[in-house]
Amino acid sequence: MKFSKYFLGIGLALMVALSFYLSYLIWVSPAGEEQSVVEETEDTETQSQQDYTTASDVFLPLKTVEIKDNGAKASNTESLLEDLQANVAQSNFGSLDIQSYNSNEELAQHMQMSEGLEMDYAALIPIENYTDFFDVELSTEGDAEDFRFQKIQLDFEQQKIRFINKNDRLIAEADIQSPLTDIQDTLQEESNDWYDVVKDERLDYFEYYNDEPVELKQFSYIASSRPYTVFRDSFFTNPRNLRSNEDTEELNIYDGSESMVIEPDDQRVDFQGVISEEDNFDKYTDSYQYVSRLGTNYGSVRFLDSIQNTVDYHIFVEGFPVFSDIDEGKFSVEFSDAGQGGQRSVEIQANLNMIQVPIPSDSEVEVPSGRSVLEDLYYAGADPENMNSLVVGYNWKNIEDTGVVDLEPSWHVQYGNTWYTAEDLIQELQESEE
Repeated sequence: MKFSKYFLGIGLALMVALSFYLSYLIWVSPAGEEQSVVEETEDTETQSQQDYTTASDVFLPLKTVEIKDNGAKASNTESLLEDLQANVAQSNFGSLDIQSYNSNEELAQHMQMSEGLEMDYAALIPIENYTDFFDVELSTEGDAEDFRFQKIQLDFEQQKIRFINKNDRLIAEADIQSPLTDIQDTLQEESNDWYDVVKDERLDYFEYYNDEPVELKQFSYIASSRPYTVFRDSFFTNPRNLRSNEDTEELNIYDGSESMVIEPDDQRVDFQGVISEEDNFDKYTDSYQYVSRLGTNYGSVRFLDSIQNTVDYHIFVEGFPVFSDIDEGKFSVEFSDAGQGGQRSVEIQANLNMIQVPIPSDSEVEVPSGRSVLEDLYYAGADPENMNSLVVGYNWKNIEDTGVVDLEPSWHVQYGNTWYTAEDLIQELQESEE
């Protein structure tokens, strides 16, 4: 009996302590106002490091141009660009020498080649990022450390590699100290998809465009909306300890200094967070860290352009970027200026909608020549100084009430800081003159 009374007393004490603890949780926890959205992630959704998209895939140039005395031809084939970049990474180079030029004519003259290739970006990219992303052994000391470029040249006759900044009329040049056999063999592979291009210096000193219209495929896909957990797990520092607010129509997920809002009508995603890397801040590397964790969930996601502290990535189809009015297929990463303690805020704008199941089709669309598009733009009053880039891309068009997306090829131009279809920009320029 004495032992029973003893154990009974201990049990009562434990029950009283448990009661106080549960009361504490009820009153202190904010669960009455917020709901946890943490769920056990299924093994199929858990992404390991090996599933991350590599920087060499994300930062591929847009196209390559092979130049010979008898003409030039271009290709947007991703596998070709990947192989060429791998060939460059295996090559040996001398020291970089930077030269400046007083005019576009002088720069264009130094860029002339009788045999070689070019690889183009739509925006400037730092040479240090390029050598890091593609594992290229190239000295970037001194002035070359901060050098930025849009175009790479490999001059087979002069045995030179050139990084060209046409905006500032600069060239960083180095000797190629290894055989070019692998690069030349890669260009001759039968699987490469080429189209003829020309350069018309009356319209543009530096770019090659198709002289005749080309037929490109029009794609149709069944669209779907990816679970928000894909972005949650890719963007949040600790995606397993989050809260949500259901007091509004929008889904609001947050944890400390990080939050993500999803608009139900158009599936836009707005993530906001903070990074503390003032000493080592690099907008390309830091934005890539977010995009890389998406893995292959959204297909081929690649760098397209960068303005100030913003870096934009788009999905690519058949080697061409996809454009949409509501950020479908786009990932825009913007950093603030440095604040107290070296902290910067980061905002990512994206969309949950994605193309998923292709619908078989033989439809093709005739895309006009780049030369004629340039002529039309200048005739409409476009300022050459504001014409940053002109590329072929696919327009994302939702077919109403069908769940189907059409991707239609057309010319897109970055005019100032904004991307337009060439048709829309021409119309806007014409209306502004009326």
